[in-house]
Amino acid sequence: MSVQANKALIRRYIDTWNRGDIEELVKFWAPDLVHHTRCDSHGYADTKRIIAQFMANFADTRFRIEDMIAEGDRVVTRMRWSATHTGDYLGTPASGRPVSCLLIGIARIAGGKIAEHWGVTDELHLMQQMGLLPEEFLTAMA
Repeated sequence: MSVQANKALIRRYIDTWNRGDIEELVKFWAPDLVHHTRCDSHGYADTKRIIAQFMANFADTRFRIEDMIAEGDRVVTRMRWSATHTGDYLGTPASGRPVSCLLIGIARIAGGKIAEHWGVTDELHLMQQMGLLPEEFLTAMA
């Protein structure tokens, strides 16, 4: 696929995330998808379970694309994520609070599907909004 086609695929993928439709979302994934996180890598089934749980814990999830850069088979997207904390997350019960943070995703596209994904999320800012970290902590980390 061309770089432009890869970027268009990721835009459609993000639009699907914003609709909260996990069954449509997985149609973008290669059967041998590998999702890399800070601590581990996950296959298709584990990634689907993790994302479904995330969607359940954060209602009205919305991603807004800030930047998108592509080269070869990779698409890098910097986004602003926002949602409402409606379920247990990191041992914290639903607060009903609005939350928002920045994240960067890198997708490798193969055969018109997302074959690999790496994600980095500003989880410290998210945890502060959920009341798990004092504001001073984030200021000191800036």
